[in-house]
Amino acid sequence: MEASPANVIQYFNGEKQNIIPLFQRRYSWNKQNWQALWDDMLVQYDAEDRTSHFMGAIVSVPARSVPVGVNKYLIIDGQQRLTTVSLLLAALRDSVDENSAARIQEVYLTNRFRGPDDTLKFVPTQADRDCYTSLILQRENPSDGSLMSDAYKFFRDKLAKGVDLNGDPIDCAKVLETVEHALQVVMINLGDADDPYLIFESLNFKGQPLTQADLVRNYILMRFRHSISPNGEQERIYKKYWAPMEEQLGGGLTEFLRHYAMKDGENVYQTGIYAATKSRLRNLSGPESVEAEVARMHEFSSMYSTILNPEGEQSAAVRKRLENIKNLDVGTSYPLLLRLLDARRVGAISDDELDKCLSLIEAFIIRRSICQVPTNALNKLFLSWAKQFPTENYVAWLHSAMSAGQGGRRFPSDADFRNSFVNDKQYGRGSTHFVLIQLERFSGHREPADLEHATIEHIMPQTLSERWQQDLGPTATEVHQRLLHTFGNLTLTGYNAELSNLSFQEKKVKLEKTHIELNRGLLNLEKWGEAEIQARADEMFEVAARLWPGPLASQTRG
Repeated sequence: MEASPANVIQYFNGEKQNIIPLFQRRYSWNKQNWQALWDDMLVQYDAEDRTSHFMGAIVSVPARSVPVGVNKYLIIDGQQRLTTVSLLLAALRDSVDENSAARIQEVYLTNRFRGPDDTLKFVPTQADRDCYTSLILQRENPSDGSLMSDAYKFFRDKLAKGVDLNGDPIDCAKVLETVEHALQVVMINLGDADDPYLIFESLNFKGQPLTQADLVRNYILMRFRHSISPNGEQERIYKKYWAPMEEQLGGGLTEFLRHYAMKDGENVYQTGIYAATKSRLRNLSGPESVEAEVARMHEFSSMYSTILNPEGEQSAAVRKRLENIKNLDVGTSYPLLLRLLDARRVGAISDDELDKCLSLIEAFIIRRSICQVPTNALNKLFLSWAKQFPTENYVAWLHSAMSAGQGGRRFPSDADFRNSFVNDKQYGRGSTHFVLIQLERFSGHREPADLEHATIEHIMPQTLSERWQQDLGPTATEVHQRLLHTFGNLTLTGYNAELSNLSFQEKKVKLEKTHIELNRGLLNLEKWGEAEIQARADEMFEVAARLWPGPLASQTRG
């Protein structure tokens, strides 16, 4: 490795080509970064005794695999700075006189008399190349809303309308001179014995921090030959596998990589995704084995997309279960879901069997939530089941595995479930709204109500009015404290604000035209008190027990 101070303009001077590798993220500097560079440059622009402004380190490695054309270098670190300087040079080219513009274009931005692949002195990553090519070769700003386009416009505006530190109009020729002589970096050139990715991995990045997904992508792509020309190995792997995952999952890519790494039972923290992936890929022999693993990762990403967006699922029954699990927001179940969906993909499990497994997962989550079983054991439970995943009899295996737990790992029995459902406070729990909606949908009303905006309503209100105290009788306070937040006293309505503290008779009038079945039974009652709340809770439980069946009777531990 060689390191030495150099003016940043050296990266644009002479016949060469600096290439941002495919594994790098696209240009991400914004106005704050551009303004900081401009302000730092103005200090040198106005200085009587000009020194240098240090911009940081640029790390490059020769691309020795290319036998013809200009010398090419992969920029391992320094993408944001070099891209910004090149855009500033383009803005200067379009702001100075004709002779100076030609010098900037032919000396700093392009290699004269070279073929199309060797024309640009600086080549950004693939996602930014169309915009950059338009700016440099066609001399047109595409105004596509990209940061690269915005950066060019920012510098054009500064050169046309800006002022220096003394308030005088900007002299573009003086800015060019400042760029050529005052912007300095540490030039770090890696040799044949240096591993570029190890350097890339250990650098202290001053720009946008790398995500775990970025690190995984970089590590995977560096296992293939550099993409110097179109359709190279890196580019093929990126376009065939990684880019579709990025497009399909977007911001969910990092969590997918974590759950993918956990599908075989290994616990992976959010900060350990890269390390887990690297460990799995490190011992694979040759790019063919690595590609096979990336292809498998790509297949699982489609299944993960179905977990996140169940509307794409073909089976109506499976789609409904996936939507329910998504609404319950239990990400700890995702490694097991991936195993189940993969089993369906290879034909080892049918849609019907998958539906039954998913219904068990839903029931396990709901029963534990209503019985207030702590959630801290869920991650280990789902991981253990993912690790023990069988090759046959999936439904029976999962039901048996769930039923075997005790204490914090238990699948609550019907007796426990009834006791908590009828008597325990449920309002305020994450699953309560979901439970009420499922109870309502179970009614099978031919004209089901729109539940999208329905909220939870307390039939006996949270604050007792004088009328309510009279109706409840001498034990009003005790009944209110004990039953207020139980399922028997909870319903769904779109009129929450209107019902508020109204008396029971007044609430019935408001609900006369209700389409929500949970409310229709209230219309036939003359009063609302302890007996009515308990009776309604019992009725609701009978439905809940059918919706969310419990553990195997022979394995129930209570």
